[in-house]
Amino acid sequence: MSTYKKLKQTVYNTVFVPIIRLYNLFQWKRYLKNAEAINLIVGAGGTEYQGWFATDIWTLNIVQEGDFKKYFSRRKINKILAEHVLEHLSNSDLESMLNNFYKYSAKDINIRIAVPDGFHKNQNYIDRVKPGGFGEGAFDHKNLFTYKSLSQLFTKVGFKANPIEYWDENGNFHAGYKNDELGYISRSFLNDERNNDGKPNYTSLIIDFTK
Repeated sequence: MSTYKKLKQTVYNTVFVPIIRLYNLFQWKRYLKNAEAINLIVGAGGTEYQGWFATDIWTLNIVQEGDFKKYFSRRKINKILAEHVLEHLSNSDLESMLNNFYKYSAKDINIRIAVPDGFHKNQNYIDRVKPGGFGEGAFDHKNLFTYKSLSQLFTKVGFKANPIEYWDENGNFHAGYKNDELGYISRSFLNDERNNDGKPNYTSLIIDFTK
C-alpha cells in the first residue's frame, strides 16, 4: 500500500469512523423507542427495510462480542437478516459470529441467511461465486456453502435449520422462499431479474434458523 493510501486510511479510521459510529448509535436509540421487536440486518451496505435496523461493520462487527454487548445487553434480537455476507467470513470469524448470534438472540429468533449456492447445477454460476471466482466480490469469498454445510455450521451451536431455497446434491432446485416478514432477499429465485424467464438462473441458498 502506498504512503498516500495509508495516510488516507488512517484519516478515515481516526476521523470518520468515530463519527459514523456515533451517528449509528443515535439511530439505534431512535429505533429502540418504536421497535416492538429487534429486527437486525447485518452487512447491510446500503440496504434498508422498514422496521429493520440496518448495520454494517462500522455499526456492528458481527465477530466482536463487545459490539453485541453494547446494543443487545438489555433486549435480545428477534430477527436477523444476512444476504450474501457469510461467504466473506473466515471459519474462525464464522464461529465467533455464531456464538454471538446464539447468546444475544431471543427464544423466538429467526435468522434468515442467504449465500451463493455451492450445489447450483450451472457451472458458470459456480465459477462466478466460488472463492477467487470472476463474479462481483468473489475475490473476497472464503467459503462456498451448500445446504448441508451451512445447516451443519448452525446446528452445531444449537440452532435448527429450515432450508427454503436451495439446490440439492442431485441437481434438483427447491423453491420455497416467499417475501414475508422474516426478511426480503433480493438475490432469490422470486426477486432476481435474471430469473424473469422463469428459470432458476441466479438463486441463493436461503435457510431460516431458529432455536
